[in-house]
Formats: sequence, structure tokens, C-alpha cells
Amino acid sequence: MKEKIKIGVVPLVRNTYDVKEGNRIYTAQIKRLRNMQDVDWVAFEKGIEDENEFPDVLKTLYGVDGVILVSNTFHLGTFVPKLLSEFPNIPILIWALPEPAYNGGRIRINSLVGAHLDGSNIYKMGHDNFEFFYGTMEEDHFSEKLNQWLDALRIVKKWKNAKIGLIGAHAKSFFNIDIYEPALYSDIGGEIEYVSLESVFNSRIEEEFIDKEAEEIRKIYSFGENMDEARLKKVAKLSLTFEKMVNDSKFDAMAIRCWPEFASVYGISPCAAMSKFMVKHIPIACEGDIEGSLGMMAYKSIGCNEVFLADVSQIIDENDLLLWHCGVAPYNTWDGKSEKTLDTYFANGHGVTVGFVLKTGPVTIMRVDYARGKWRIFLQEGEVVPMEKELKGTYAKVKVKSSIDVVEKLVKNGFAHHVVLGYGNYSEVIKELAKIKNWEVVE
Repeated sequence: MKEKIKIGVVPLVRNTYDVKEGNRIYTAQIKRLRNMQDVDWVAFEKGIEDENEFPDVLKTLYGVDGVILVSNTFHLGTFVPKLLSEFPNIPILIWALPEPAYNGGRIRINSLVGAHLDGSNIYKMGHDNFEFFYGTMEEDHFSEKLNQWLDALRIVKKWKNAKIGLIGAHAKSFFNIDIYEPALYSDIGGEIEYVSLESVFNSRIEEEFIDKEAEEIRKIYSFGENMDEARLKKVAKLSLTFEKMVNDSKFDAMAIRCWPEFASVYGISPCAAMSKFMVKHIPIACEGDIEGSLGMMAYKSIGCNEVFLADVSQIIDENDLLLWHCGVAPYNTWDGKSEKTLDTYFANGHGVTVGFVLKTGPVTIMRVDYARGKWRIFLQEGEVVPMEKELKGTYAKVKVKSSIDVVEKLVKNGFAHHVVLGYGNYSEVIKELAKIKNWEVVE
């Protein structure tokens, strides 16, 4: 399910043009917009010209996640400065309607010029947070672009209101995935709540619920070498502990210091519990990777529930990479062929991790990253291709344009060593997100 957003739609006109025709075209478009799911539209019924109406229009826009300015006809540039004065950071979409057939030898609505005026005013007032579309909802390309813009706003909203639970800290020596909280709060809006490892280790869950959860886990995975019932119960208890934490603290995502304390103190590593938990609940990032959790949240907010936080572990050949992690991929990414196992190979036999090959299909690889005082995004499209189960852990063979190019860009630009794989083609959405946030994209 996608993150629901609220979008204001403001149509603008000038009475020296065919306002009746401009409003007619606009009304037909609004009907189509209202059919879109997971959007609460705050749309005015007809074009606005009178500046005396502007204060009431602005009041109506409070709480929206973005504003669409529709150029029903050419109009004066008086609304934009008032909009930006009231909402200086609001994402804006300028929409120009196609010109209808001429009538009496004159341009009837001149919508494009009105939109051009708005765009120029926004830019020259020092704002880059706007987009421009030309066309109508009847055009597939237009609808696709609009959906991409709306999905980018879903990510912005999800991050802005996010509460992220950090269990422990980042893994030992993983300074590159540490988070600078002032930048997280000011630039994205998310907040971190710290949770001690001890509170997780000592969580109390009733035995009957543990047994029920263990039975459900047993139906999903088979036992690998050295796996036993005692370890299974620890996996079940941990999965339920995660659920309890989310219910109690209302987390939108979590990140966890998954080693070495889990294996040495709790008795197992948390990978298998995370694999089970994430399919129906919130994402959890390995090794305390808050930025990784942002990428996972981004995918989930736009309806992608098949995500995997991974290392880029191997250049297989000129076009193929191995994306691997020790055994934490959600089980809904399974290829349907390999055996899904609970394994204890990791942490000196204290697992418990999951083992399977990820399913085939188009994917988008992303890394949200903060370094040297700025946010940026690594972005790459690829395709998971079939491979045999030859390794422990969860992994995918991903075909890209140039495997060495991908790795060089990640390493030379200092991106952290985790990427987030999401099933589907989302590169245009992520680029739109970067444009809204004014972030660099490395691809």
C-alpha cells in the first residue's frame, strides 16, 4: 500500500481569454485526478483570478504535501509570490493545458504562456523545487510522469514524519553508516529513538505466542545444518519482540546492531527474525544503517514491498554483480526454486540466518547517503537473473550495464557499503525525489 498524500490544485485564469473553455478542460482533468488512489485532492472547482480570493485559497492549502498550479488560461503572475511567501518549501507542479482549436482567429486560452510566466517567477525568486508538465491525463506519458511526481512526494512525506528506532548503534568500525542527526532532522524530518540491546534481549513474550510464531516460521523455512528447536524459539521470540516494539513505539523503520552482541548474549544473530518480520511489517536495516532504512522506507512508501539491503559483494563478470548479505532478505523475495533454509553458519555457528536465492525481475538499486555536508543518491537500474544456490545467506545475481562502472562509482564517490534493492523500475521516481530535495544523483 502506498503512502497517502494530500495535494492542492489551484487553477488560474484571466478574463481576457476563453475562461469558459479553460475551465471546461480543467474540470475534465480533475475528474480523472479524483480517480487516482491514495491521494486526497484539495481542488478548486474553477479558475481563480481575483486577488482578493488568494488569502482564502492559501488557507485551504495548509497541510498539503504539494501544489499543482494549473494554467486554465494565461494569467497574471501574482499568485506565485504569495504562495511561496506562505509555503517557501512546498513542491510545486506547473501544469500547462494544450491549446484548443482556434476560434475566430485568436489563441483561446494561452495556457502555456501562463505556465511559463509562473515557472520563470518561481526560478527567479530563488526556488528550484518545481516541476513543469504539459498535456492532459488522457496521455499515457503525462499520467506516468504525474504518478512519478506524486510517488516522490510520498517518499518526502514518509521521511518527514518518520520515527526510526535504532537498536544499539552501528556495527563496530562502520563509521561510514553513522548518521548525522541534525542533517537528518533538518533536511529530511526523521527522528531517531534509541533502543538498548538489553531491552531487546530481555523482552518478555508469552510462551504460547512464541510457539505459534515458531510454527509459522517452520512453514516458511526448512532447517539447515545444526539448526534446532531451541534456536527456532529464539527466532520466534525476537520476531515477536520486533512486533511489540513497533506497536509500542510506532516506529516507521528500525536499524539494528546485529553483531557481535546478539550472537554472544542473546544466543543467535537476528537475521532470520528480520527476514520473517519485514514481509508484513516495517523495514529493519542491518548493522545500524539508518541511511539504509531511509532507502527501504522510500521503496515501501511507493508500494514496493520487496526490498533487500545488501553488500555489493562480487563483480562476477563485466555485466553481473553479486548482491549478498549474510541472510536477512525478506522471504517474499525468494526465487521459488531454491530451498529456503535457516542456517547457523554465521557468528561461529550461532546464526540464525536465512539462505535462499532472490527471485528474478527488474530492480532498482539505490543508496541514500550523507557525506561532506550534503545528501546524495546513488541510483542504478538492473535485472536479477537466475543463479543456483551456491552460497550461504541471501543473494542475487544482478545484471547491469557495466559492473565495474557501478562499483567504481560507489567506491570513488565514498558511498556507504550497503545498497537497497527494490523490485521494479523506480529510477524516474528517485530522480524526481532528488530534484525535489535538490540532491545530487550519481548513476
